[in-house]
Amino acid sequence: MKFHLLKQKLLNFLVCPTCRKSVDVKIRKRQGSEILEGSIKCRECSDNFKITKGIPRFVVDKTKDFVRTKEAFNVKWRKHHKNHQEKDWVDFQKKWFLDRYEWKTIENFNKFLDSKHMILDAGTGIGNSAKFLSTNKNSEIFALDASDSIDFAYEKYGKLSNIHFLQADLRQLPFKRKFFDYIYSDQVLHHTKNTGTSFKYLTKFLTNSGHISIYVYNKKAPVREYVDDYIRNKTVKMSVEECTEFSKQMTYLGKSLAQLKKKIKIPQDIPLLGVKAGEYDVQRFVYWHFLKCFWDESDNFERSVGVNFDWYSPKFAFRHTPKEVKTWFKEAKLKITNFQEIESGISVTGKYSN
Repeated sequence: MKFHLLKQKLLNFLVCPTCRKSVDVKIRKRQGSEILEGSIKCRECSDNFKITKGIPRFVVDKTKDFVRTKEAFNVKWRKHHKNHQEKDWVDFQKKWFLDRYEWKTIENFNKFLDSKHMILDAGTGIGNSAKFLSTNKNSEIFALDASDSIDFAYEKYGKLSNIHFLQADLRQLPFKRKFFDYIYSDQVLHHTKNTGTSFKYLTKFLTNSGHISIYVYNKKAPVREYVDDYIRNKTVKMSVEECTEFSKQMTYLGKSLAQLKKKIKIPQDIPLLGVKAGEYDVQRFVYWHFLKCFWDESDNFERSVGVNFDWYSPKFAFRHTPKEVKTWFKEAKLKITNFQEIESGISVTGKYSN
């Protein structure tokens, strides 16, 4: 049996996520100098949070919408955590990370990290991103997720001395304000109740010289947006099992379209449909302009199902325009240092200017 251990030094950094006051820890079970089971209690408001399997559990939101999204990702990661921790996927995710945020090389990114000592991975999933962020051994990485994926993350990476895993809501952090030198939140904020509000909340935890990197869904073509809303209005009311089956159907559809290996040529722009002139693979044309039916023939079937499930099951899956995202940074008084827009999403890094 594998045991997860709460690193003792993590306790030095925690406050109550509700009232931001100091906390006391009651230890029920130790393994060496590390904490396996116990509780964390606020000295001011008396809110109580469990430590189980070595992980502090700070999620308190019991609203139906939040629980729906949390359960969607619980199911996804219970089913798919192993194939998302395989080397080919980890390598793909690392390349995505370096490309989307314009680090280009791991050397460039590591140089950036040299000056970052307190780092928040807000929505770590199964922990691969926390591992990327942990190369500076003088830094402390605080990797959180609201879902049960945090258990799989800790099982894989919990032995790394400078990574701390917490089950927590990025909208209710158990840390002091102005605490982090760098905050990273990739493909997470759009699954919260209000993307812009959640972003604004995170920025309150940046130091005066801190950086933040985010990736959010981009607005799609008008028909695709209409169809997405129509279908999601139904899928978010399905059971997780029903939505998983629907996601498989969408994956088979995407695969069947891809197997046609046909191109379509659009002779001129069709602005009303958001279609630009050019030659398209049929599957990608349908995917970007009309219907989410993801398929990646270079990957395995179950991962493609997971991508479709990510879209159709969570209660919230907001899409945003570049103008919206730039406004968030402007209102937070953050200078944008990198901005990339691709069809699927928008990645941005910004910093406070001294």
